[in-house]
Amino acid sequence: MKSTLRLLLPALALAATLTACGDDGTDAQPAAPATTAAAPSAAPSPTAAASSAAAGGTLTVATTPLGKVLADGQGYVLYLFDKDTATTSACVDQCAVNWPPVAAPVTAAAGVTLPGAITAVTRPDGSSQAAYDGHPLYRWIRDTAPGQTTGEGVQGVWHVIKVP
Repeated sequence: MKSTLRLLLPALALAATLTACGDDGTDAQPAAPATTAAAPSAAPSPTAAASSAAAGGTLTVATTPLGKVLADGQGYVLYLFDKDTATTSACVDQCAVNWPPVAAPVTAAAGVTLPGAITAVTRPDGSSQAAYDGHPLYRWIRDTAPGQTTGEGVQGVWHVIKVP
């Protein structure tokens, strides 16, 4: 019984993670990871991902198998959520645990020229979230190393932000 529970708990956690931030939960399979790094066997600590994302700081460009994408100063890929608007973040509660918002203010890293505007939105809790080119920015807790893009296509509503 214990071994069955040990096998089921990670699957249940993944299902909860995906449905907490998707559209209606009907597409519970994330897109295949775009990097060659192994997928984590368990979800990384939301606190670790959130502390990095919450730090704000700088924006840079990472070269990935998906092309050049927006990343934070540590090289972790940043994402946009289709349900957001240029002034509102729709990712709250458990969604914001799984997809930690990037705290504002942020700036482009030294030597990095970004074609889009770096702005901020006010989140429902009153905190300030960084936005790029009209999209509030997030990290994905399952990206455990810089340059990973495992959040691309999750629920069909999460996407990397490609830059020229």
